[in-house]
Amino acid sequence: MPGISAGLNLANLDDITEAEIDTYLTSRWYGRGPLYDMYATSLMLDYAPDFMKMHRWLADQSRLLPPRTPDPSLVGVVPGPNDTILVATIPQLFSYMMYGWETGIRNEFRVLRRLGLSRAEIMEIVLFGRLFTGMRGLGHTYHAIGDVLPDYRDGEVTPAWPHGWAPDSAAFKCGLDLSTEDFTAQDRTNLTGWYERTIGYVPRWVRFAMRYDPRVLKAQRALWELAIKKLPKQVAPYLMLRDAQVAADREAMREAALLAHAWGITPAWIVNSITYTTMYFGGTRGFGFADEAIGDLLAEWTPDWP
Repeated sequence: MPGISAGLNLANLDDITEAEIDTYLTSRWYGRGPLYDMYATSLMLDYAPDFMKMHRWLADQSRLLPPRTPDPSLVGVVPGPNDTILVATIPQLFSYMMYGWETGIRNEFRVLRRLGLSRAEIMEIVLFGRLFTGMRGLGHTYHAIGDVLPDYRDGEVTPAWPHGWAPDSAAFKCGLDLSTEDFTAQDRTNLTGWYERTIGYVPRWVRFAMRYDPRVLKAQRALWELAIKKLPKQVAPYLMLRDAQVAADREAMREAALLAHAWGITPAWIVNSITYTTMYFGGTRGFGFADEAIGDLLAEWTPDWP
């Protein structure tokens, strides 16, 4: 039976008390951050409390996907309350850069610091986001947080990364020759080899760029290889899953899922990415797109799931 969540009695959707409302709104102010969560949820509390309670119910469920492995030695392989909050916050910063929502950017910086990330680690998310949002995303980030970033403190707790998530900057490298701007024959061999070894094929966009503008491809790939050094390498495909689902790009979704799988992200975490994206961007139609894009892969990787 649903219980109490942030002061809301989820077992009773039909009624709400002033005490429930006050407790919930106070919980939104606890972190002393931007107040958008307080006034956004006030709209539901004031005009549709049953909808608000179900909203909270959904938020709780998305953090607690059921275990999908009988092996007790793999604790942490499936999402749990602590690591889900950290991992789910990372693509929020990425998406707010994309959409240019500066209040959200500022808030996610605060949340990620509170969850233990250093300034350098948070900036790696920003730099990876720049590959998708361009200078516009960096501009929004500066407007949101840049004036206080020089004095920003690192997080004071140990980040709760999922089982097996760890830094590995070498995994990004394909062996580009950065002593020349030209896309050399060896660059072509090394780049195609990286894709074939890692995800099993060379994506169409890579083949196109190698043919028509290989020098730009080389520089773009070098940026991709340089963005993430301190964060776990799994952050990259997790962010790529978010981008592909929001953009409804089937090929990008398959590429991201295959890279995620190759780098040890479990199917439960891939589903967690899909679930969080449907909550915040696009609604439940995202499940249909995900099934179309990677449903066959998930079925192959999880034959024991109902």
